[in-house]
Amino acid sequence: MAGPQKNHADGHRQRLRERFLRAGLDGLLDYEAIELLLTYAVPRRDMKPLAKELLEAYGSIEKLLDATPADLLDRHGVGASGATLILLLRQLCAKYLEQKARNVDLIDSIEKAENFARMKIGGGRKETFMVMYLNSRNQLIEHQQFSGTIDRAAVYPREIAEFCLRVGATAVILIHNHPSGLCMPSDNDLLTTNRVLEALKTVHVRLVDHLIVTPGACMSFRARNLLK
Repeated sequence: MAGPQKNHADGHRQRLRERFLRAGLDGLLDYEAIELLLTYAVPRRDMKPLAKELLEAYGSIEKLLDATPADLLDRHGVGASGATLILLLRQLCAKYLEQKARNVDLIDSIEKAENFARMKIGGGRKETFMVMYLNSRNQLIEHQQFSGTIDRAAVYPREIAEFCLRVGATAVILIHNHPSGLCMPSDNDLLTTNRVLEALKTVHVRLVDHLIVTPGACMSFRARNLLK
């Protein structure tokens, strides 16, 4: 019995691979995409039940990729190999978007900054503040993250200004996530923005924008005329 079952499973996996190579993700249902991914982590097990269970538990591929290592290891029997593969995929996506952002004028292509920020910190469970440092061609040269509590990140305007001088930045984009999922600025967001803006003025660095991101949305301070 083991032989035919193994052949059936191998044939199913091969058909998934062929459909993906032929049509990409458009050729697969969401649970099938997860299933195909997990086959590379667990080569000798039927991944369809686990893939369906994960999609039902998290609600979407987006939320699955935003899961923490502890969450993935503790739930549903994903195991260390499966959790590693899922986390590696997410971080590779973030690295891809970061490198794309290094080769363009981010003021003219602000959506590339948004995409990178949403992938990097948008799904975080605690508020994180990120600074993107740009050169004279408005290209990304460096970025920093400041982690905080569930509703506040520790941001030090003078450190941001000093780092601009260290890396030769001429402009910055501020970004932070809202774990609540609502892209509306708080009073503290406005206060922090103004403090950073004043610090940047002392070193003649331009504040391009301040973005609030979630996995599926982004709000621009500049677009809402919230920057002085």
